[in-house]
Amino acid sequence: MRFTRRRFRVPVFLLFLLPPVLAPTRAMGDQQKLRPLLHAGEKAPGFSLKDIDGDTIAFRPGHGKPALVVFWSVFCPMCREMMPGIERFAARHGKTVRVIAVNLDGKRFTNAVRAWSKEAHPRFRVGLDELRGDYFVASDPYGVEKTPTVVLIDGNGLVRGAWAAEGVREFGKNADALAGGLRKGKHPGQ
Repeated sequence: MRFTRRRFRVPVFLLFLLPPVLAPTRAMGDQQKLRPLLHAGEKAPGFSLKDIDGDTIAFRPGHGKPALVVFWSVFCPMCREMMPGIERFAARHGKTVRVIAVNLDGKRFTNAVRAWSKEAHPRFRVGLDELRGDYFVASDPYGVEKTPTVVLIDGNGLVRGAWAAEGVREFGKNADALAGGLRKGKHPGQ
């Protein structure tokens, strides 16, 4: 039995497409690795964002007042379920704990955030995270990968706890005790 070889012919124009596909680009080498979610004891980064009306929200941790930073999406069912609890937290602890919501949907969906805000009437400010270069101003330095994510920060600017996705339910169950612990200077779990 005789085997014959078939020749595989590649059209010449495809050869010009291969080098860009096979060669790593310079931009790929310049990308930074995204950090994991902040842990208790780490210094919380500050940020400055615009709200739905274009006003600036500046967050500088470590100025004496504890804070709860909530990263969320208006399109996330768990986020929408969680926000009334965050509203109640703000009503109970707003004088001693600053609550800031950071929406991750982007400027394109400002109207959706505005509609939610009109319906919910939050007692806290809602900033719109924005992309600068390849990174989001607020959520990337915190290591946010999932929504919702909440980060509790003490008056010295140190993270006391961070909860993501299903873990946010745990925060909700213990929110009052955690806020009380901030006033007494205790870490979660002490």
